[in-house]
Amino acid sequence: MRRGNRTVGRTREQCKAKDPYSYRVIQLMLCLAVFLAVFIGKRAWPAQAEEAGRRMLTVIRSDTDFRAAFASLGESLSGQESVLGELGEFCVSVFGAERPEETTQEEVPDAVPVEAPPEDPPEGMRNAEETAPPEPQELEPPALHVGDVVQAVAVSDPPLPEQYSEQWLYLGRRETVAPVLGRVTSAFGYRDHPTIGRFAAHGGVDLGADMGAAVNCFADGTVEKTGEDGDYGKYLLVDHGDGVTTFYAHCRKLCVKAGEPVAVGQKIAEVGATGKATGPHLHFEIRLNGVRLDPEHYIETLPST
Repeated sequence: MRRGNRTVGRTREQCKAKDPYSYRVIQLMLCLAVFLAVFIGKRAWPAQAEEAGRRMLTVIRSDTDFRAAFASLGESLSGQESVLGELGEFCVSVFGAERPEETTQEEVPDAVPVEAPPEDPPEGMRNAEETAPPEPQELEPPALHVGDVVQAVAVSDPPLPEQYSEQWLYLGRRETVAPVLGRVTSAFGYRDHPTIGRFAAHGGVDLGADMGAAVNCFADGTVEKTGEDGDYGKYLLVDHGDGVTTFYAHCRKLCVKAGEPVAVGQKIAEVGATGKATGPHLHFEIRLNGVRLDPEHYIETLPST
């Protein structure tokens, strides 16, 4: 309005330029009023509320995009979202916050699944097959040959004569049995001889047994020699091969002849007391290439009492 040469009142642009903050507050208040009117009126008088909203929008519209704000508000109301959600979206639009542009299906192509590259194995697992230590394997003991030491035995003092050995030597893979299961009445090695009355080496073991008890062959073999003399009484010698022989003495009876094959466990004689003996027993020797060995390394005996 003009009076004379003076202008009365302020234009909307002048008010906004002078106090933009107050102008924004007024806009916000008007927006809230429109929001409440539209929100409440939509449920009571839908048609009238819509018309009133359009009119008020025309009055208060300025540089703020109220058309877009009300459009967003209308969409929210028609979708029956919560009041707080509608008001928040509306205020954001009024204050000019930029809404992210909607993209169409054509603008954003469907995501193509990308196969993830294989992850590198942990440092400690790389080349596991090459770096892993080999699994422990059970090692077979080295093959023994007849005459090898199975177990070393301390040498007696004084040492035994030549052709006697206290060592436990390997006799090869063969099935064996004790010729008589009895107690050792006189062990291998030096002893006080019961019949000659002096300290002397004993080349075998004496096994106490009943008169006439069966004497069984130690292992498969062939009877090499049979005989009888004043010291050993009735005796026999069996060859088992590989230089291994066994000797049986003081027998009451011999059941085999020289040259006859015999099997392990076969009865070859009977226990007696022939020769220089103080009672029924079996004098038993094991020899390897003529060297006398301790029979207790190779046969089972009953414990001494």
